[in-house]
Amino acid sequence: MKITTSEAIKNINEHSASLFFTLLLCADFVFIVLHTMNHLPQFSHDDLYDLGNGSGYSEMFQYLQWLWIIILLAYLAILRRSFSYVAWVLVFAYFLCDDAFEIHENVGQYITSNITLMPPFGLRLQDIGELAVSATVGMILLICVTWAYLQGSQAFKKISQDLLLLILALIFFGVFVDMAHVAIQQGWKVDFILGTIEDGGEMLVASLILWYVFLLSVREENATAYLCDLVRGIMKN
Repeated sequence: MKITTSEAIKNINEHSASLFFTLLLCADFVFIVLHTMNHLPQFSHDDLYDLGNGSGYSEMFQYLQWLWIIILLAYLAILRRSFSYVAWVLVFAYFLCDDAFEIHENVGQYITSNITLMPPFGLRLQDIGELAVSATVGMILLICVTWAYLQGSQAFKKISQDLLLLILALIFFGVFVDMAHVAIQQGWKVDFILGTIEDGGEMLVASLILWYVFLLSVREENATAYLCDLVRGIMKN
């Protein structure tokens, strides 16, 4: 029997997870509104409301989201008695450390500090260094996840496909929109819009990942509805 998109969305969720996701989206919306108001001339500017400020309120909330994801994945590893989930714990532990300590920014700057060349597409030399660091760490983490994927159960493989799909969305905002933000210099309005899309998009995807991992922790292990299947179904339709 063919399942419609609306039925697939219903099957992939739980009431408690839906409520939690709604709360996360409300928080994201408040941070984005405060960020926008903070850049309007009629309001006094405070860096703590800026989405791009590593010490700002929204970034602190995102650190907490990464930590919750790590805790929930560790809980799943214990609950399902599967060491495979540790690979994903490592991935999100890196995301937390990278956000908090700006690993790829600092290491990328160090690598390119003594290099003299002209980067393409209007990018800075530091941007190339940051991409190199992110790609290197990404390859290492991908090897860990691939090993866990090959050793994991069928359910773990589906979950890994879902998490990879969500991380690709995170990469879109954190890498491609970020590069566009750096390369396109068309005044403060365009800069503000691209910056908001980049940081706001990352924040929304982080909430989506937290919702998904929370969903995994409250639904049965033998559930058969996954995001990857839903996306495939939408693409076929």
